[in-house]
Amino acid sequence: MGKLIISRKKEWNNRGRKFGVYIDGEKKDIIGNGEIKELEIEPGKHTLWFKVDWCSSPEVEIEIPAEKSKTVEVSGYKAARWVLPVFYVIFLAYFLMQVLLKQTVRELLYLTIPLVAVVLYYLTFGRKKFIVVEEL
Repeated sequence: MGKLIISRKKEWNNRGRKFGVYIDGEKKDIIGNGEIKELEIEPGKHTLWFKVDWCSSPEVEIEIPAEKSKTVEVSGYKAARWVLPVFYVIFLAYFLMQVLLKQTVRELLYLTIPLVAVVLYYLTFGRKKFIVVEEL
């Protein structure tokens, strides 16, 4: 038997969500935030993908060698690390300017439009790219 080692990165934005592990179209396990799982599977070529809610990863072809292991790392889409923090900083700046300086700078709110567009893309059209899988 071969061994597939799945390592999931720690992420604050997806920490409460478990990813389903699918091998050859069949759900084999789930993996939580920051977890490492080892699955014993038959040697050979397999199709691997991950799913959370209605979002997923692209299907990845992996070759599992006999009596050896293959490692993959899984995480949410790359932009998720900075989209929400930048969003919060913009709203904090808007709030502080309104409360402390008694000025309304609505142009700051326009800066959130591209951030919302990125999130909406990954929740709709890019939902099959929401999870990133990398072979190590």
